[in-house]
Amino acid sequence: MGDIRDKRGCPLVVWDGRELDWVKPRNGRLYLRGVGWRFLAEWPFDEAHRRIIESYKPRKKYRLGLFIPCSYGKPYSQSYIHYLVRRAISEYLSAGLVHEIILTNAGVVPRELDEYWPYTAYDWNPLMETREIRECYKAVLKQRIKDYLESFKDYYEGFAAYLRWDSDSWRALREASLQLGLRIENLAAKEVDKEELEEADLGLGYRADPDLVLVTRSSLEKLRRMVEALVERGG
Repeated sequence: MGDIRDKRGCPLVVWDGRELDWVKPRNGRLYLRGVGWRFLAEWPFDEAHRRIIESYKPRKKYRLGLFIPCSYGKPYSQSYIHYLVRRAISEYLSAGLVHEIILTNAGVVPRELDEYWPYTAYDWNPLMETREIRECYKAVLKQRIKDYLESFKDYYEGFAAYLRWDSDSWRALREASLQLGLRIENLAAKEVDKEELEEADLGLGYRADPDLVLVTRSSLEKLRRMVEALVERGG
């Protein structure tokens, strides 16, 4: 970083995090807030996806690749929903049996990259989506999923999803898997108890997030049971 200091003698830069740039920023690390083609299929997300397909490799062969949603909080792993999902299946994550793959407008993001820019610096607000942009989202994500599966399917004994049944991410994943002839089961509950939903909300207004249905007690218990069964039979 050099030894440049301010007038008080304090180092100006001790660490700048550049090793966590998945793609090289232009004019600084932008925070990409918005909904539309610009925030879906153009730079930096298009370049970041290309680099994943061309340069990334999963660390090992996994019993199960688990597709999960993104989150408002970044990095994803520090968000409320991801924390609860990860806690439910922690023994399989820590044993290296399950690999998390996040589906988002920013791309198909392996868990190892969730602290890398640009995946730490964007906000796609679903409340601002139109029907047209939802179809664009599904089409772009479907192609990115196909790219990922075609490139890395041999690193997994099987795949599963933990996505809302009414989500565009599940629609994209289901269509991609059908086109590739892969069986990917959705482990999410189709119905959620209202009292459990209120319990998961913590009284803090999380109910505005539709993915809260994924972290009710029953939903997480089902996830753990299903992951256990899939891991035992090898996907």
